[in-house]
This record gives sequence, structure tokens and C-alpha cells, in this order.
Amino acid sequence: MGVKISLGKFISTRRKQKFMTQEELANKMHVSKSAIAKWETDGGVPDRDNLYRLAEIIGVSVDAMHHIMAGNASFEEEEIAPPNITQDVIQLLEAYGYEVVRPEEKRNIVVKIKEEER
Repeated sequence: MGVKISLGKFISTRRKQKFMTQEELANKMHVSKSAIAKWETDGGVPDRDNLYRLAEIIGVSVDAMHHIMAGNASFEEEEIAPPNITQDVIQLLEAYGYEVVRPEEKRNIVVKIKEEER
């Protein structure tokens, strides 16, 4: 059975799937970061022009977004969950002898080459 989500949650999830921050999405759309935050928290909805631009950037149809707003769309959990490839990438790098150092901010991953054991 599918899960109904709000337009804000959908926008937030798709943005994260595209590995964008709110600021990056705002810059691409030529709107403020606070506008993106407002949409993602269901404090408002994009106007017609912004809805079309947003749909194009996050890779969904405007029709799908209208169905979400009307509450006529549902999604399987896997469809709305942001992809988690980080762990796979880390395991692959470590398998090739790299040490992965993860700072607090998840968006930045620093890779260091392990020193060979003597």
C-alpha cells in the first residue's frame, strides 16, 4: 500500500535525491532559500511559473505535482526515500585501501590514502 505525502515532503525528498541543498535549489530557481524552506514545510506552494520550473529541476511532471497537492497520489516507501549510496561508496573505497574520514556534515566526505604498513 502506498504512502500519501505532502507536496512539501515530496519537494524536500526529491531535492535530496538530486543531492541539492535548499540554497542550491533556490539559486537554480532564482528564488530565495526561505521560499524553498517555506514550500518544503508546507507553509506555502510555488506559484504556477515556479511550479513548472521546480518540476523540471527535480525531474517530475507538473501533473504529478498537481496530484500530490490534491492528495490523489501515493508512493511506495522506496520511491520517496532518498538514495543511500554513501555506505556502498565507502565500502568500495575501503576495499581499495582508502580511509574515509566523515566530518559532521554528511555532504562532505574526505578521502585519505592509507599509508602502507611496513
